[in-house]
Amino acid sequence: MTKHQSLLDTSNKLFAILTKELNVNTVYIARRDEKVMTVINARNEDRTIVTPSMQVSYDDSNCRYVHENPSGTRSFKNLMTDSETKDRPITEQLQVKTFLGITIQRMNGVPFGTLCIMDPEEKTFTDDQVAFVESFAYVLSYMIELDETIHDLELISVPIMPLTPELAILALQGNINDRRASKIMEDTLHYASEKRIRHFVIDLSEMLHTEQSSVDLLKRLVSALRLMGVRVILSGIPVSLAKDSTTIELLNKLDVDYVSRLENALPRLGFEITKVGTPS
Repeated sequence: MTKHQSLLDTSNKLFAILTKELNVNTVYIARRDEKVMTVINARNEDRTIVTPSMQVSYDDSNCRYVHENPSGTRSFKNLMTDSETKDRPITEQLQVKTFLGITIQRMNGVPFGTLCIMDPEEKTFTDDQVAFVESFAYVLSYMIELDETIHDLELISVPIMPLTPELAILALQGNINDRRASKIMEDTLHYASEKRIRHFVIDLSEMLHTEQSSVDLLKRLVSALRLMGVRVILSGIPVSLAKDSTTIELLNKLDVDYVSRLENALPRLGFEITKVGTPS
């Protein structure tokens, strides 16, 4: 099951309604990542214009106009003649005229991506039709929340891996909301105390930085472990954390060591990694 299975299943049904009711060729959802828009689901009627997994840089995408519009909605009657879009590579590539985009937000307000409509012919959408599409985008927001909640529940058990009687690894994964942060804090401190851990390596490479609670957790967790006399090493800091100036300022104040990869942490603690070969 993919991370956004509910979103995919629901959008397939909504796409069929939208293409019929609005008489358009293409409906798709594009997820917004750091610098790229990635199509995660699409429906095409007579002509294939957009396909799943298709990627366009954020700056070159039509979705940029949607996300940069305060209303979260943007439409073009003819991309090929409009002064803002006619000379862009994506316009030449797709050869479509009509575009309507609606921002899809997670329930916490963080942008997820865009619900988009395209057609090779010129079309004008009424206010009621735009509101109709916006209502579908709102439904998809709930599906994203459902999928990410299910994903978080799969990760709810705190993944602590003991390596030696005094050394353990905590692998933080996925979104960390307030509920998960409390669970991670409680279980990690209890484990460190019960097992008398002296060294904790906290791996962040699979952690998603979509909420402030993830940063708050690091601050509180590291501080508490250090008060307990535990040495902490952070490994695999994701780009989403590293590029945030407020987060960097906070991390620089923590009494921890940093390594780029998990395997680099062990030599710092006096452990040697040896490769086991096949006996000759």
